[in-house]
Order: sequence, then structure tokens, then C-alpha cells
Amino acid sequence: GCLSEMLLLCNEAAARRVAKFGPQKTSDGTQTKPLGLEYMADRLDTDDPLEGFQVRSSEGWLQGFITTTTFTVWQRAFRWDSFAPESGVADDDLEERNWDSDNALALELEQQHRAGNPDAEGIIWPKLAEISLLGALGCGTWLMKLVLEELEKEGEYEFVVVQATENSVPFYENFGFIRVGAVAKYREKTLAKAASKKGGAADKSNSKKRGGSERDNVETPLPDWLKNKRFNFFVGSAQGSSTCA
Repeated sequence: GCLSEMLLLCNEAAARRVAKFGPQKTSDGTQTKPLGLEYMADRLDTDDPLEGFQVRSSEGWLQGFITTTTFTVWQRAFRWDSFAPESGVADDDLEERNWDSDNALALELEQQHRAGNPDAEGIIWPKLAEISLLGALGCGTWLMKLVLEELEKEGEYEFVVVQATENSVPFYENFGFIRVGAVAKYREKTLAKAASKKGGAADKSNSKKRGGSERDNVETPLPDWLKNKRFNFFVGSAQGSSTCA
């Protein structure tokens, strides 16, 4: 199906990159990898709305794809903050990247309206578009231009967000995207954990959703393993290049 075609395309694009530039490594020394099957399947299944474009050869072979959605998070405590030490903005970003050096873009993003349930549809940011998937064999720039033109024409969004892989950062920077920091926390459901240890069910009457104890919704910092898998957000304007170029 289409998903297997997308995976093959990403693997081919990665192989061509290695042949041209040699093996690529991330800042922590591990070798970079193309988009994985599980990640792409999750995005295609979860993203709502899901829009995008495909490029195919005259023989019908997939040559490129791009998908967009409305930016959504599933952490109850999520904020844009390029100055926060835990935001994921690394020293390499400060030296080599176009980044949100005055925190102004993060503050502007933080002022955007958002609403939703992180345990259901997620917290939706209706004015932030997200480029969720992009893979191409020589037509990535054309696809990117097409999407940005469509987003500007529709006028629904004010910003475009992407979680860029390290190899793709220069590509997005060419379109005026800049590095922006973000901080998230996850919920530790203490009542549910306590009940599972005892082999019983959690007392639903104490759930915060039912007006009971707030212990079920304790916000705790991200664990180290998730901190190391840091956000790598780049943000551009959905209304021309004046905001972020």
C-alpha cells in the first residue's frame, strides 16, 4: 500500500544521501535514520485533519509526499519557551542555527489559542499548521513551496511547525524556519498506579475529572530518557516570510 511505498522512498532517499555525503550522525554521535514505519503509520492514523500531496512518475512510482495537519500535543503541560534550560535548544543550535534568540517567537506562539483534552483528541492549536511527514527524491523543495503557498492562500493558519531531523534542518532554514524551544511535562496517574500495585481498581470518585482529589493529575518533569529525545521544533510563517525569515 501507500505506507510501504513511503517507507521505501525514505530508505532510498537516505541511501542516496549516504552515497553523496557519507554516513550522517546526530549531535549525540548516533547515526541518523530515515522516517520509520511505525512513526509514519502513527501520523497517518492520528493526524486530523490530514492533508497533503504526492508526486508520482509517469510509470506510477512514488517520488515524493508531504502531509500537513493542525498542530496538536498530548501533554497537559506544554509551553513554548526558547530560554528554558530543558527546552531542548542545544549549544550547537545557539552557534549554528537560526534560533529564537530573544524568545519573541516562543512568546508569540504561547499566546496562541489552544483547547482540547490530552487524554482524547489532544490539545489542538488551531492557528498552527504542522508539516508532519515529508519525503522526496529530488522534489522536496517543490513540495514544500506548494504546501506553503496553499497554507498562505487558505489563510487559516498563522504559523507552520515542523519537528525537523538534524539532516533536514538546513532544508527548512532555507524557507525561513527558525529553531524554537518547547517544554513539556507528563502526568503521573498516582491513584491508578497505587491501585494496580494492590491488584484493585482505582477509586473513580477521587478522579479530578469528577471533582475529587488532584493527586491523579500530578505534573512531573519529563524523565531523562524523554529529555534526551528532545523536541527539535522549527517554526515558520504561514502568511509569507515576514515573521520568521
